[in-house]
Amino acid sequence: MRLTFGQLARMLLLTGGIATAMALPAFVGTPLMPANDGSPARVALAAPMLQDDDDDDGNDDPTNDNSDERNIEGQVIELHKDTSPPEARIGMVGGDVWARLYNEQLERSGIGVGDYVHMQGEFAEHGIFDAYQVNVIDDDGDNDNDD
Repeated sequence: MRLTFGQLARMLLLTGGIATAMALPAFVGTPLMPANDGSPARVALAAPMLQDDDDDDGNDDPTNDNSDERNIEGQVIELHKDTSPPEARIGMVGGDVWARLYNEQLERSGIGVGDYVHMQGEFAEHGIFDAYQVNVIDDDGDNDNDD
């Protein structure tokens, strides 16, 4: 079976197109598939989900402290006590979120690496969560750490 000039041209064009599509993101600085470079600091940026004004879930009211935008829950993966304010990386289902701990919540809650926590606060710039209330959730269901 011989290849005609048209078949050969289509094959080369297709191969060149695929190679260009794979190489172009590297040229502009955004890899098509991120490299696993082993860097330990990965931050997931989070933002509150936009809701319709018609629903009754309470997410539209910025004063409602029970809204999804004002609460996060997850496991403490990393804790930096020496920063001002202290910071914690919280492992959540949708990805890790960095939280800044205000109002002496580090000392009041007794938070540590490995603890499962519930935080109330708000998302700030770059998806960082500003936590004003931190509760460590115990295995026995007692999640009230207000002393």
